[in-house]
Amino acid sequence: MNEPVELQLLSDLPPPADDSISGPGGAYAFFYATATAADPHILVYERARDFLSAPRAFVVLALISADTDAVELNSVLEYDGIDYDTEGNMLQHGCFQLINSGAGLGQDQCHFLLSVPGRRCEVLCREYQLKATLYHCQSASQALRLFLHQAE
Repeated sequence: MNEPVELQLLSDLPPPADDSISGPGGAYAFFYATATAADPHILVYERARDFLSAPRAFVVLALISADTDAVELNSVLEYDGIDYDTEGNMLQHGCFQLINSGAGLGQDQCHFLLSVPGRRCEVLCREYQLKATLYHCQSASQALRLFLHQAE
């Protein structure tokens, strides 16, 4: 019998904003690359603020894969028929690792999940690294462009 899928909150990462002025799900951007250490996938999401007068901040993560580069970007409507949605797990927002998902392959045993209102981003990876926190950007896509420009 298969063990149930479990969401483990990644407490080493800042929680995503749930009040993004970009609208539901507009608070993250994804850059698809080769997923190697030299050319990782890049995920940028808006960090939760303690109070509204704090500047907007965007977290930049590098996602490195070894044996796969499985990426899934979905809106919440695509999860209507999935069991962990009906159980209420997908109503949780944050950065998670799915335990017992059965999706791991070779060294890529981290099933990373970013859950923000209205959207999900799932990546199978070997590891994730916090690369930067960028302030005063207008959107996650602007923060992503800034990070990529600075990395040149």
